[in-house]
Amino acid sequence: MSEIRTDPKSAAQVTAAFTQMVMQQTNMTLMLLGKIANPATGQMMRDLPAAQYFIEQLEMIQAKTQGNLTPEEAGLLKQSLMSLRLAVVEAVDAPAAPTSVPPAA
Repeated sequence: MSEIRTDPKSAAQVTAAFTQMVMQQTNMTLMLLGKIANPATGQMMRDLPAAQYFIEQLEMIQAKTQGNLTPEEAGLLKQSLMSLRLAVVEAVDAPAAPTSVPPAA
């Protein structure tokens, strides 16, 4: 049976992949908090439980990678979590945007 091998990734590639993953999670959370529009539809949406789930994932990543990240990676993760937690407070305090209903014809 042949073994599948992949080339080891450089530290720069791993850091870039980690940064991309954190930013994807952060952007998804901001979208679910109604802070940015859904890029596929252009519509704003709000799903606080789903947003909280993404924050919990980032918190789990932070806990599981503690001591194994570069200072830059740890800083990015910490800053993303602080910004998202603030965005949750703002989203909870703000009334939900009214959904527009097309006029009856």
